Amino acid sequence: MCGIFACLGGASECDRVKCIQLALRQQHRGPNDFSCEHVTGGFFCFCRLSVMDQSNLGRQPFSHGNCTSMLNGEVYNHVQLATEFNIARQGTSDCEIIPELFSKVGVKMASLLSGMFGCIVVENDTGNIYIARDHIGIQPLFWGSDTEGRLYVASEQKCLAGVCDRIEDFPPRHYYYGPPVMGDLTKWYTAMESWVPEIYNPLNESAVYDRVYNAMYNAVERMLPCTCRFGVLLSGGLDSSLIAAFARKILGPDHELHTFTIGLEDARDFQFARDVADHIGSIHHEFHYTVQQGIDMIPEVISKIETPHTTTVRSSIPNYLLGKSISSLGIKMVLSGEGSDEAWAGYLYFHYAPNNQELHAECIDKLSQLHNYDCLRANKSMMASSVEVRVPFLDPDLLDVAMTLPTTMKHPKFVTHKGRPIEKGLLRRACDRDNLLPDSVLWRQKEQFSDSVGYSWIDGIKEHCASNNSTESELYYSVFRGLGYQEEGVIPATVGKTVACSTVRGASWVPEGTAKDDSGRSMATVHESFIE
Repeated sequence: MCGIFACLGGASECDRVKCIQLALRQQHRGPNDFSCEHVTGGFFCFCRLSVMDQSNLGRQPFSHGNCTSMLNGEVYNHVQLATEFNIARQGTSDCEIIPELFSKVGVKMASLLSGMFGCIVVENDTGNIYIARDHIGIQPLFWGSDTEGRLYVASEQKCLAGVCDRIEDFPPRHYYYGPPVMGDLTKWYTAMESWVPEIYNPLNESAVYDRVYNAMYNAVERMLPCTCRFGVLLSGGLDSSLIAAFARKILGPDHELHTFTIGLEDARDFQFARDVADHIGSIHHEFHYTVQQGIDMIPEVISKIETPHTTTVRSSIPNYLLGKSISSLGIKMVLSGEGSDEAWAGYLYFHYAPNNQELHAECIDKLSQLHNYDCLRANKSMMASSVEVRVPFLDPDLLDVAMTLPTTMKHPKFVTHKGRPIEKGLLRRACDRDNLLPDSVLWRQKEQFSDSVGYSWIDGIKEHCASNNSTESELYYSVFRGLGYQEEGVIPATVGKTVACSTVRGASWVPEGTAKDDSGRSMATVHESFIE
């Protein structure tokens, strides 16, 4: 994980000192090392967080032949690719294969990478460049241009703010190849268009559960290798608890596995997380914060996550505080449960899905937009303190399983628990084996992170805004605009009503008056606080 920055092309040569100054705006993404190298047309600057191969042999940019590259993220299948394409390496960095791999396979490279990445390659003989972003947008990536025609590429928008007259979020699933300009893009990841759910057959249920369990195991296993101390974010909800439990199962009982939870004093997460930590035998760390401490962090957090989106800011603040505490312990990498609710229909509003077709389409829309919300929050709020986040639920192979299983089995009505339908019942049943989790956690209802850290968190923010004659949205946008960030081309436009993290489609399923906020806790008739 790291921060990449490039300045290329234009009517006059890029200024090295200016490039370094801009690149260092994201130094929090990589405090372990910094480099600036001249390439054809300009400069590559790299802020390094040494997670894989902590020696100097893991230092980027990497060069091979006429190609020079930088990659922010992780390539989980780097060993297989090095073997398949006969790529010799000096070190063990997953990114070392990139320039030689590109020289051998060209623009199809992104489709061969299994991982999370934003990368750039320059052909030093032609001056052409290749930019690509991963299948979901787990890693952030921006590009822009200035009045001199220079192209800029960076992991965070702050490196381009005040310099570029045009800035855009480089879209997930796409690559660009050509001269250093903001040219036409090509989509390299097309699986979303080809996901066709199987027809439900009750005779095949057992086989479906086995596929899910095995795919989960494999996804976690792929994301464990690293050469630094690591742990698992553990809220005590289903998703993070499954990640922690599979990590323990794969690593064995003797591995020093750390888990981390944050919340207000009244947070329900703490007891559930303790139950999981005791069950799997992790070294568990709890961190507390107050509503006022969280409110005080609003400007700082918005500056780091680069968005004013309400639910993203709400949940990023405890994430940011947790990242600072984790980093202080010398931990550089954590596993997290992001992406499960989108792929497995886990949000409470999915209870109202009118049919299988609508549910499947909503899952695809949620996954396609994830880079604007949960992936952005997970990455930037943690990388603000130099902590890398890996997300097994967004592993491409696991997504293929989740999105092609019978949709009937993903609907909350398919499985009941204690007499009521329960979201992600398919996932729960598949993992109800091998004493993986305590039943109290395996069957715990979905709680959005900004709720589960303590119900008084959202209430406290609203009270703070009301006392200042403002709304949350007005406050967050005011801070965001004051930082000089660009909205057009970066922040998705609000196109209609949403509830509990839904799209506009999902909100249309929910009876009027059922939910009055983006909080999952506001879902009357579904959330247990209303039922009880």
